[in-house]
Amino acid sequence: YEEVIGKTAVELDGVRNNVRSQETNLANLITDAMLDASEADVVLTNGGGIRASIDVGDITKGEVFDVLPFGNMLYTIEVSGQEIVDALNFGVSDYPNPVGKFPQVAGMTYEIVEGTPSTVTNVLVAGEAINLSAKYKLATNDFMSAGGDGYDMFKGKPLVQTAGSLDTIVEAFIAELTAAAPAAGFTYETDGRITVAGADALAPAA
Repeated sequence: YEEVIGKTAVELDGVRNNVRSQETNLANLITDAMLDASEADVVLTNGGGIRASIDVGDITKGEVFDVLPFGNMLYTIEVSGQEIVDALNFGVSDYPNPVGKFPQVAGMTYEIVEGTPSTVTNVLVAGEAINLSAKYKLATNDFMSAGGDGYDMFKGKPLVQTAGSLDTIVEAFIAELTAAAPAAGFTYETDGRITVAGADALAPAA
């Protein structure tokens, strides 16, 4: 639990209200780790599954467990582009209110259109407009693949791959990042994968 697995030069933001309403650097790190460990095209995971931040400095196994305490497994399922858009629309519907179902992503980007309900637009997979009729491999956690947090559109979808527990996958990714980093540790940033349409002027300075 005390074993040091990496080192970060920046705080990794897992603040409850942040991961449930916006992109954060820790959510990006987790979803990027899921993408890296799977053969998926895209990742969608619930912000409510991220339970803590990680402070600057050494990162222990215990800290990763605090972030991801549920023992969830990484599942990759096959879904259509339309089902991905449906999932994103469902996930952002309460925006800007922070909710556990808020979709944190990798391999794709989307814009939120604020409203009642809020919806998404401009969904891109690997920089290209999503094809609603195409099939995509989507990595998520076992809870969501079974329809957890209300993601009914994922229930019963073909399982392509399982790949270990999220905490061990994130530990391995952190170790890789640290191995490639300077002595002060790695940095991880938000990169604009989740934006709010028409709110560009309000975006925080990088």
